[in-house]
Amino acid sequence: MDVNLTAMLRARQLFTLVRGLKRYPFPATFENVTFPPDGQLKLAKMPKEPTYDPEKGEEKYKTSKRTIWGRGVEEIHTELVHEQYGLAAVSGGMISADDFDFLQDRVNKNLIDKQFAIWRVDPPWLPRTKKAQGTRLGGGKGSIHHYVTPVKAKRIILEIGGHITEIEAQAFLLYLCERFKFPVEFVSQKILEERRVKEDFIQRHNQNRFNWDIMMKYNMQNCTSWLSPYDLEWKGKYK
Repeated sequence: MDVNLTAMLRARQLFTLVRGLKRYPFPATFENVTFPPDGQLKLAKMPKEPTYDPEKGEEKYKTSKRTIWGRGVEEIHTELVHEQYGLAAVSGGMISADDFDFLQDRVNKNLIDKQFAIWRVDPPWLPRTKKAQGTRLGGGKGSIHHYVTPVKAKRIILEIGGHITEIEAQAFLLYLCERFKFPVEFVSQKILEERRVKEDFIQRHNQNRFNWDIMMKYNMQNCTSWLSPYDLEWKGKYK
């Protein structure tokens, strides 16, 4: 038998053509999309410093770094209001006015018709001081250089919604995560729901008897003496 004919017969035995119906996913519909009530579809410009009313006795003030405002986990603003897509902090950090300007410029340029974006954090309000270059030590605290916004872990920073799919949102939100000085991730309503279900499943089916509550209750290996108060409060999950 010819060699080519033998090869064709073997190939026909391995691959059999089958005629059938292909099931393609339905196109995304935006029936349940809710737009902002104020009609603002693009990110508003964040002021670089807070405003003070002298008539009410308000004035600029200097303070310590107050890094405690960026530690721990957020307890309120952890869900997406419009249940679509957004950016969330993985751990705590500070957002400067330059970061807000960059995010506003990049996001607004990528939004098209029937798409919107909203802020979920406050404008910069925490002062940061800096002394002039070449200044000697001493002389008290330096002058106010800029303001920042502290955020905690799991805090939603901004939201994207409207007639937009997840792939389109990821296209210009993922690279914005690298702008921050602390880890930030892309989240969607589906991701948050799956994460919540997974955490509940692990908590209900966990067979490990030694967890943080048991360790702290019975002070195993004298852990309460060498663990920090923040570890005892947040159970070692957040810094």
